[in-house]
Amino acid sequence: MYEIIGIQVAQQPPRLDTITDYYFQGRNGETSQWMTKLQGVAYVRQNPSTVYVSGGGSSAFVDVVESNVPYLRTRADGTQSDNLLSLPVY
Repeated sequence: MYEIIGIQVAQQPPRLDTITDYYFQGRNGETSQWMTKLQGVAYVRQNPSTVYVSGGGSSAFVDVVESNVPYLRTRADGTQSDNLLSLPVY
């Protein structure tokens, strides 16, 4: 299982479609690593419900949004503290 704990963006202010990279931190012995948007999307497609974001005492799984350029987004849970755009930008 991975937790995404940071993002890199192509421009400020960050938006979901401007995220270029995600930091996947291994939680069960997996290797922690930066993944490009394409790598992150491919991983989540192949491993649904194994990647999450946490913050503010809550966590949300990450899903792929299918669009012209697919990207990752947390599942809606009524809070913004566990969204990708709430993570540190590097």
